[in-house]
Amino acid sequence: MSEELGDALRVESRAFPLRPVPDPSVRFKGTYREEGWRRCGQMSAADGLRFTPWPHERFPGWSLPALEAAKCVAKQDEAAYARLHLRLYEAFFGESQDIADPAVVAALVAEAGADMDRFRLDLEAGLGRQAVGADYEAAVAEHGVRAIPTVIVLETGRVFEGLAPADAYRAAVEDALA
Repeated sequence: MSEELGDALRVESRAFPLRPVPDPSVRFKGTYREEGWRRCGQMSAADGLRFTPWPHERFPGWSLPALEAAKCVAKQDEAAYARLHLRLYEAFFGESQDIADPAVVAALVAEAGADMDRFRLDLEAGLGRQAVGADYEAAVAEHGVRAIPTVIVLETGRVFEGLAPADAYRAAVEDALA
């Protein structure tokens, strides 16, 4: 839709960590996560997107390292941020890489072409965590967000909590542009 509508559509990604600290008890097999990935895989197969069922015993217990990295890279370069954003999704959902592992995330940041020295400095200074916290607070205070994904069409106030079919998003965007 972004390519089709161009500047008429503005998509803004915000960070929304579900856990403030890692949770080692989080599991994949036999949970809503497994069912959600199966459903996402079915819905996105026609677009060539891959959702690989998590094969490892240990499932990442939080996403904060990936979210912080994305915020640090966004401060550097919008194109590198876009590459990293996509690469994080591919790595986690398609390749079963642990995006809670800072070393895995740093390798993905390097793949995205970010300035690694600046990335490390910004990360160590806590700039990524501050930006993630600000996004979280704004999402909760301004829009009552409590789950991911949440898609908000500001022009109409329409809110999608959880995965929705592409035609539902399209209809909401068309209503907003009308």
